[in-house]
Amino acid sequence: MEKTKKISLTIIGLLLFLPFVKYSPAQESYVGLNYGDDYKWKLRIYQPSWNYYFNDYFEESLGNLWSLGQFYNMTKVYLDWVRIYTDPPQHILEVHFPFNLIDIGNEETSAFLTPFDNTTITTTLIYATTGYIIPKRSNYKSEYNRTWNIANNTSSFLRQTLNLTLAFSVYGIMEVPFAPKTINWGDFITEFLGLMNSRGGLYNNISATVLSNGYSLNVPAQGFESNSYALYIKVKYNSNGILAYYEFTYGGQRIVSYVLDTPSTEVLSESDILSIIYGAGFMAFIGLIVLMIKKLK
Repeated sequence: MEKTKKISLTIIGLLLFLPFVKYSPAQESYVGLNYGDDYKWKLRIYQPSWNYYFNDYFEESLGNLWSLGQFYNMTKVYLDWVRIYTDPPQHILEVHFPFNLIDIGNEETSAFLTPFDNTTITTTLIYATTGYIIPKRSNYKSEYNRTWNIANNTSSFLRQTLNLTLAFSVYGIMEVPFAPKTINWGDFITEFLGLMNSRGGLYNNISATVLSNGYSLNVPAQGFESNSYALYIKVKYNSNGILAYYEFTYGGQRIVSYVLDTPSTEVLSESDILSIIYGAGFMAFIGLIVLMIKKLK
């Protein structure tokens, strides 16, 4: 009788636990972030390699095609960080950009790229704490909260990059650090090339190649008329749609790279916990009850 009572109380206690597990609606399937995610990107500026870029006045030529404006172009990137440059010329300046996810917001459908593009796209809002830190320069740091948007499909993400205008500057690519994890990179490049061909002229001199989880852009020497050397850009995202690698190379010299560090901790999301309890873990739960019954007999 006492054993039966113990078994009953044990089973009831375990079963009562399940209904009170906190449940939150599943996030959209194209969003690869989870609550509590913590990342850091490293920006490296290879100062001695910029001579080719500046000597060609390439920034002006590029601006005739795609204007990134004075706040996003590569010259702005250079001037922002070399003003604190006090090391020998061979030194690589490194800046860290931390990211800590605060919340995942709701979906929004709008033409939020106006006036650049009036196409309506759907995105999910992401809220995070970010900023910058310069190693060995403790007085150069900042922290603030801001939002990003994750586009819900391939075409929307292309629009979000301003049809890859943002890829021509590391500050630009920072504005699209999250791609939909369901993106089809083959379709992405096909749509981009179709858009470029429809515009003709110098746009036709841009070649784009599909990479594993990303793409590369190449402009041959004289492709933009004033560039004496070839331009090469590589952009890669990981399987969760998080920007993993960016490099900007001019004349065979890398001038900027932006690389994702491995997350410091692996955070178990609520959906992961629930899948353990209600999925395969549920069978283990049943097995636990069976073992307890056998031991009590």
